[in-house]
Amino acid sequence: MKAFLYYILAFIVFGLCGICVDQWRREFKLNRRIEELTAMLVAENKLRIEFEDKAFRFEKEIARISHLRGETEAALLDATEKIMLMTEDQSARGYSIALWMNEATLVKSELAAYKQLAGKGSDAIKDRNTEVSAQNEAIEKANASLRQLVSERDELIGKLNARTQEFNELVDKYNKLAKERS
Repeated sequence: MKAFLYYILAFIVFGLCGICVDQWRREFKLNRRIEELTAMLVAENKLRIEFEDKAFRFEKEIARISHLRGETEAALLDATEKIMLMTEDQSARGYSIALWMNEATLVKSELAAYKQLAGKGSDAIKDRNTEVSAQNEAIEKANASLRQLVSERDELIGKLNARTQEFNELVDKYNKLAKERS
């Protein structure tokens, strides 16, 4: 009977050893799974941190671009207002030029009429010559005024063209930045 008990004891010991081996194997698998999950968690945390950094940089860039856009829109409104003022000024000057040209045409026609009368009397011619001289001086003054108006207009148009070119360059830069960020 003693041998039978030794066999049962050996069987129980081997059973317990099998249970321990099974537990160790299960613990080994669980520890490996925990390590894998920990590695995945670390990797996800790194990605989350990278994405948060990118989001922060993008927010800064968006704020910078929004500021640039505001400045650009303000410059556009300013340039548009100046263009409208210059257009109104050009219209007014064009009207003035037309009036001066009309007056010059009338004086030329009167001059031609007086030349025809020149053959009729020297006193009348002298009187008319003085009138024509006065009118010529008025025409010369009008021409000088026209030249001055034209030169001022050319200067303003040059300034407008330079401002428009600067604005176009600024808009091109803004568009390039916007495309790069998109």
